[in-house]
Amino acid sequence: MNKQITFIYLSILFFFGQVSLKAEHKESSNNSIYETIYTSIDEKDCQTLESDNLGSIEECESFAGMKIIVIEGDMKQAIIVIRDNKRYELDLKSVIPNGFISLGLDLKWIYKHQEFDNPVAMLAHLDVNEDKEDIEKVTSYSLVSKITEKEICIVGKIKIEKNKDKLAYKMAEEAYDMPCISSIK
Repeated sequence: MNKQITFIYLSILFFFGQVSLKAEHKESSNNSIYETIYTSIDEKDCQTLESDNLGSIEECESFAGMKIIVIEGDMKQAIIVIRDNKRYELDLKSVIPNGFISLGLDLKWIYKHQEFDNPVAMLAHLDVNEDKEDIEKVTSYSLVSKITEKEICIVGKIKIEKNKDKLAYKMAEEAYDMPCISSIK
């Protein structure tokens, strides 16, 4: 019996050790502290729910009680967040209607210090080929989604350049008061 309790205790310590290795502290412009945790949406880390020659639907690592579904295909690309049995669809094509979108390998969850179970925003990395003439030309974006008690939605996209982290995190910290966007030109 003691071996079983010790194993459970060590498993819990290992789990929390892994989480703390993924966290990084970010200081916002108003001196409040935010933390970031990454969860994988890499196909190899997700469970395939459906797959055909047009694309796939994957269930990926959950965070803070929110289930993550990733739809990747020619006709539709979306991240679906399911919280309390309510489905929030973050349609990538509504934000970037033209071009081929390649979703990054992880999601970044932003939460206030020590409020791990209450994220305020989520960042996703997108690589986009918007130039039909030059298929090698790729533009990278950080897609910012807000998470409130009532809604989860896209509030902006930041073109990745020199200060992309600062701009994306600033937008994430201010996302609560931002309106949801169906399309950003």
